Amino acid sequence: MNNYGFYIKKLILEGNNCESAEIAFTKGLNVIYGASDTGKTYIYQCIDYMLGAKDRPKNIPEARYYTRCKLEIESYQGDYYLLERALKGGDFKLLRKNSSAVEFLLSKNNKSNKGKTISDFLLNLCNLSNKKIRKNAKGETQNLYFQSLRRFFLVNEEKIITQKSPVRTEQRLEKTFQENIFRFLLSGADDADIVSTLKKDEITNKKGKIELFDELISNLKNELPENGYEDVDKQIEKLDEYIETFRNQYLVSNQEFQKYNNEKVQLYSKILEKEKRLLTVTEILKRSFILKDQYHSDISRLRATLEASYAFESVSTSNCPLCDSVIEITDNTNIEELITSVAQEIKKITLLIKELNHSHTLFLQEKKELSFTLIEIRNEYDAVLSKITNELNEKLKTIALKIQEISSKKDELSKIRTLKNKLNEYTLQRSHINNILTQNKELGKDTEYDKLTASLLKPVLDNIFDILSDIKFDKVSSVTYSEEYHDFILGDKNRRDFGKGYRAILYAVFTLAVYEYLTTMPYAIGMVMIDSPLNPYKPDEAKDNGVIAQNLANDFYEYLANKIVHGQVILIENTEVPKKIINKINYIQYTKSKGFIPA
Repeated sequence: MNNYGFYIKKLILEGNNCESAEIAFTKGLNVIYGASDTGKTYIYQCIDYMLGAKDRPKNIPEARYYTRCKLEIESYQGDYYLLERALKGGDFKLLRKNSSAVEFLLSKNNKSNKGKTISDFLLNLCNLSNKKIRKNAKGETQNLYFQSLRRFFLVNEEKIITQKSPVRTEQRLEKTFQENIFRFLLSGADDADIVSTLKKDEITNKKGKIELFDELISNLKNELPENGYEDVDKQIEKLDEYIETFRNQYLVSNQEFQKYNNEKVQLYSKILEKEKRLLTVTEILKRSFILKDQYHSDISRLRATLEASYAFESVSTSNCPLCDSVIEITDNTNIEELITSVAQEIKKITLLIKELNHSHTLFLQEKKELSFTLIEIRNEYDAVLSKITNELNEKLKTIALKIQEISSKKDELSKIRTLKNKLNEYTLQRSHINNILTQNKELGKDTEYDKLTASLLKPVLDNIFDILSDIKFDKVSSVTYSEEYHDFILGDKNRRDFGKGYRAILYAVFTLAVYEYLTTMPYAIGMVMIDSPLNPYKPDEAKDNGVIAQNLANDFYEYLANKIVHGQVILIENTEVPKKIINKINYIQYTKSKGFIPA
């Protein structure tokens, strides 16, 4: 058995202010047994609805307070999922195990859908994603949707007794599609590679495209130069090499430029620094001359005071030169102190003049040196500036112009290459469309497509034969397939020709045979649900070759209980289950007082 597909773990109905309705399932055989009106068929409808059916469960009075339905499923690879959908319709919510993130699945399947659908999700679990199935004799295909597989694993109480084919519908537009779904399930080969014949409007459309491409191709050829564009890729490659070489040269020259520019900035900074110092020294010298003059003026004034003091000291009296009055000097002590003080002050100023002369000499020397240094720095600055302006700038400009010139040439060639690529692209597209039209002419109504063959059907027919033998169905000599009715034949009698009780059992056997066969393929549904496979059966129902044995239902139950272990089969029945197998299966019994929906 493969590990594809899924099985159902629990169905839950929830609503507002009402007790939840739940039913749990397990792997193996599950039997829901009970009288009518206990919710068995409603369970079937809810599961069908939660697996993507568009029809909502019927509005039964008992379920009027429920608003949403939940379905717990588990893949055979061990992944758990919870699906939720409103009972009034709409899309799905999906929760994965150990995740609080809610995903949304669309309920409808169509080409305009932008997002994952319930069909995408379930097909992925079954390893049946992205399959194409032929739908008509023209070879047209359509996507395989999960809902298209329902007839092979979900059988309701009406379909179970049908006289129509279990393989396909009788609707004209769906016959081929459904028959090819069955062929695909048996063979594993879908129809993705089929080339279908074109419709009249499609042919017209493609011819119009060829005319458009002819016009585009003609315009491109007119834009392209007559010669010189054959090796355009090599020319562009060569130009790229030139551009790379010049870019490297530009990089080296720019590094040299930056070096000299930094040197220029440093020299300019030194010039400013020296000029500032020169101004300072010049100002100091200017002030020192003023100070020196002030010192000499002070000495002259002090010497005059000293001479006057000596004169006063040499005479005790004297006449006033104006009035000839006698001036008497009564105390000469202050004159002596004055002479001493003046002499000291002259000496002090003389020392200051000496120090000033020394400083003056130093500042003159510094000024001379600064002037000389400034000349040197300015000469060096001018040399650097000249190199930057006359050499490096010109070199960079020359390289940049060269790069621009080559790049312009490259742009021209790139445009030619673009035109050339478009020409090739349009030519290929035109050729492709033309090939489609040519092939379409060769495709006719007599085209042979894969069909259901005896070799494909044999494993399923063998499974049917083995199951019928195991349940001791009335002497079956052979099981074959009717191409006329697309149904199987027991011996020489078509299934459709049996009474409804036997048709129900035989339809169930067919479904189980397909289910068992899919366990050998690299894909599978993983579960089967059948409503009332035994209920229509009447033990005394006459058959052409005799009467059905009384223990047929028991043998059918016992076969499933022993055979279905790893997969899942769900039966909805009114027929009692043999007591000896109840402990082997998941047995759910409902009564009028205790049905699926709590009272």
